[in-house]
Amino acid sequence: MSMLRYPTVTATDAARRALSELARTAGPLVVVQSAGCCDGSAPMVLPASEFPLGAGDIEVGEVAGVPVYVSIRELRAWEHGDIDLDVETGYADGFSLTPADGLHFVSRLRGCAIAHHASPRRTTMKTAVVTSFDAPLEIQERPIPEPGPGQVLIHMETCGLCHTDIHAAHGDWPVKPTPPFVPGHEGVGTVTKLGPGVSNRSVGDRGAIPWLGHACGHCDHCVSGWETLCEEQQNSGYSVDGAFAEYAVADATYVVQVPDAVTSFDAAPLSCAGVTTYKAIKVAEISPSEKVVIFGIGGLGHLAVQYARLVGAEVIAVDVTEEKLELAKELGADHVINAVTSDPVQVITDLGGADVAVALAVSPKAFQQAFASLRRGGRLVCVALPPEHEGTMLLPIFDTVIKGIKVIGSIVGTREDLAEVFRLHALGRTRVIAEPRKLEDVNDAIDDVLHARTSARLVFQF
Repeated sequence: MSMLRYPTVTATDAARRALSELARTAGPLVVVQSAGCCDGSAPMVLPASEFPLGAGDIEVGEVAGVPVYVSIRELRAWEHGDIDLDVETGYADGFSLTPADGLHFVSRLRGCAIAHHASPRRTTMKTAVVTSFDAPLEIQERPIPEPGPGQVLIHMETCGLCHTDIHAAHGDWPVKPTPPFVPGHEGVGTVTKLGPGVSNRSVGDRGAIPWLGHACGHCDHCVSGWETLCEEQQNSGYSVDGAFAEYAVADATYVVQVPDAVTSFDAAPLSCAGVTTYKAIKVAEISPSEKVVIFGIGGLGHLAVQYARLVGAEVIAVDVTEEKLELAKELGADHVINAVTSDPVQVITDLGGADVAVALAVSPKAFQQAFASLRRGGRLVCVALPPEHEGTMLLPIFDTVIKGIKVIGSIVGTREDLAEVFRLHALGRTRVIAEPRKLEDVNDAIDDVLHARTSARLVFQF
């Protein structure tokens, strides 16, 4: 990540006088410019004894002998300007000390007055945009969107690159997004603005923008705990613009809170790769000691191995590269099979057959092998979605019936599933294997994923 630029801090004469007067009556003070303070633009003037310095608070200067702290989150917002502390007529927000009747403290960008309830952030943002299914993504400057009713504006910190984003960019599936659009459904960042009617989120909250961007909330699927099957759903980065951008708007109800113990870097892959494989293991209804084979050890597969272990399964990992098989062993797989040098169906049959096969590789052949590896009463869990022209799976009716095989389609998990994924990670039960990238390198990142040049997940950092 690039180094943050610390702003120069100055103050008007009126602000200096106000601070000096307060210091005489209240004792030592601090000025705090934090995303969690009021609406994110008004600074807080507090007694120094009441300000617990956190890891994200940085001292950037002083005014009239009073130190000024800026949180890292807000520092990014002010990175293109310097801070002038001022006072103006109005009412103080939050717990800030009031300098005098009729005045409160405000921050202004150098040479550009910032109204008390205005955001100090830029008016434009960097985005990666799909303009055509036949062209590379374009890095564009777009206006920062305003949150509508029920929405929040999130300043993105990270966003994972999912194979679904690549399918979206290439128009691979029968139901296609409409260019131009912004992909991204593994976005994690800080809420910086609330739209009208939002009461379940606060400025400063850290939240994830997952694949399920919105559902109707009243159909039989939604009310029975299967909101991911809602026919009116909107999907982040597909039917609505997603998180391949410095800022994104999202339905506040479907933004999932990220625990403090989970880093934004880890939370991004967990928001799709994690919750998708977690749900696949859930719907497979695995009993302890059952044999579970994971076909495809990548961004999803390396997490699927861990979730299968958590429910007590004997885990078999199948892939075509030794590097990923070594990763699977490191994460607890009991057996690994290289599908290039061995016949995975035969090897799994020799082990007694699989009770559950989870198909994560974007290959019809892998689906066929997953089915053929099942013992009687086994369950095939279909997760990966190959391109439309490759998206047909042929199943032998006789074997399916005689062996009592169950074929289960598993889509991404719900908000509650994602909350559980975050809790497990916060408890140290899972590891995320990922590499950082910059949004400007989005096309190279896509190429690396398509040619299997990544260890697991790629995560864009903003």
